[in-house]
Amino acid sequence: MSVARTVRRRLSAHPVAAALVALSLFALGLRFYELGHRVFYYDEAWFGYWVLQFIDTGVWHYRPTLHGPFYTRVNSAVFMVFGANDFTARAVVAAIGGLLPLSAWLFRERLRNVEVVALGVILALNPILLYYSRFMRKDLPLAAFMLVTLGLLVRLLDTGKPRYLYAGALSLGLAFTTKESVLLWLATWLGAGALLLDRRLLRARDADDGPLAVLRRLGRRGLAALDRWAEHLLGATALFFVVVIYFYAPRASGVPGPGLWKALGGNVGMLPAVIEDATVTALSDAIEHWVGGSKQGHPYLPYFRDTLRTLAAGAGGVCLLGALGFLHDRYSGAAPRDLVAFNFYCGAAAVVGYPLANNFPVPWSTVHAVVPLAIPAAVGAGVVVRWARGEVSADLRPDWDLPWTTLRRGASAAVLAFLLVSAGTTAVQTSYVAPHDSPEGDSAGHEIVYYAQAPGELRAHLDAIADAADREGAGTDVLYVGPAVHGPTSNGLVEAGPFFARNPLIWYTGATGADVDSVPAAEDVDESPPVVIAEPGVADAVADRLDGYERTRQPLDDLGDRVLVFFVRR
Repeated sequence: MSVARTVRRRLSAHPVAAALVALSLFALGLRFYELGHRVFYYDEAWFGYWVLQFIDTGVWHYRPTLHGPFYTRVNSAVFMVFGANDFTARAVVAAIGGLLPLSAWLFRERLRNVEVVALGVILALNPILLYYSRFMRKDLPLAAFMLVTLGLLVRLLDTGKPRYLYAGALSLGLAFTTKESVLLWLATWLGAGALLLDRRLLRARDADDGPLAVLRRLGRRGLAALDRWAEHLLGATALFFVVVIYFYAPRASGVPGPGLWKALGGNVGMLPAVIEDATVTALSDAIEHWVGGSKQGHPYLPYFRDTLRTLAAGAGGVCLLGALGFLHDRYSGAAPRDLVAFNFYCGAAAVVGYPLANNFPVPWSTVHAVVPLAIPAAVGAGVVVRWARGEVSADLRPDWDLPWTTLRRGASAAVLAFLLVSAGTTAVQTSYVAPHDSPEGDSAGHEIVYYAQAPGELRAHLDAIADAADREGAGTDVLYVGPAVHGPTSNGLVEAGPFFARNPLIWYTGATGADVDSVPAAEDVDESPPVVIAEPGVADAVADRLDGYERTRQPLDDLGDRVLVFFVRR
């Protein structure tokens, strides 16, 4: 009880912090509400299936096509405690997205109070961030960890307290466990930092000391900081590598080869090989797969247009307010804030760069633009609020006999209300009303939704699979029929055709523990399991061999180019 009173007292003394806590609670509610309603998307099922495989086998090694091991480590623990289903699979990302508004508090000494609250509102309510906080992909966790890392580094500069350095090393290490795009984040940080340095050098050009003196001062400060913080830097670096090695280290339970628990369990001589696999080998494999291959061998402009369409549909207000906040902060007369410019540069680089880096024109890549743009957008929202209060450009008011104060306040309220309502409408439409409908598969679908999303009608067949898995007695629960879906899906066949032809069903049969078998042709069907899933080309022949089944032709994605025929026993 005393803890609760202490928390209430502190929040009442800090109304901005209280607002962020309220926003975060609201954001958590939005993300956990009907979290398991939408059928798993293609990649969600793929990632979830391999988490189940790790739980079953205890074997894991880094595969660039599956990205980092964040979900393998975290969701395997969640599944073993709470079970594996659509809700629990998305619970971690929903929690990260719901808690993200709290990160605005880290920037409280660089942003005005109204800007801090506005940042929390954007992180809580933006439709793209909301949708992909309810989606088992690693883009939202990556963006969240990088924003928190930036905030912790800002707090380190503001306070000089070493704890922020260690916390930043931890969050950066977690960012590295999500996906290889963390390298793009670091590249944009370097580029944005270079632009900030260039601005300082330009301003020093007309000063007495000049740009070279600025560089010398920065160099001396850097060396002094390295000397003063050497011990903490070594400790933070060690913490970063501990996180990365723990997540990326291979697991080899019951099979030959290096494994983390083997090394820690007595075979210390194996530890160098484990560390090498978790660091050097993983990094080289990632670069070889995502940079050295042909992933970027596509025309740029179609991907760029797709990115702009997604941003316009799901983050138009953030982009407009971000431009306003950046321009006003840069040219309003006051000293431009590095934080605002830095994040605007990073967001702009993501808008331009991800269409080149992507191997498909995917909407979730816009997460990496929305999160950094949220900071200048919060500044833009603050400009609108301060203009309503008469704190911005009051000297530009025309000398007309009009109620300018009332008009200004009304216009500001209308602009912010329009942006909030439009974002809210989009969020409700995409996350709750029609989360399965893409524009490629449905004219009323939304740009935030990708066409490989499975349709909602598939849920009835998934329930039939779950019922079959729950029945008593031995025997096959689900039988696949056809050459494309026939074959094992063991660890060694991750790239095999049957694996992808069955997706996203692989997740549901694995999560429910259904007994699965397959045959290549209809004439091989010699049993009558509760659920039979056939390719369209053999469906008629399969129907001739079954009696008492309800037949349904069912697309596996919203585009409808992957179709199977379900036979469910009545």
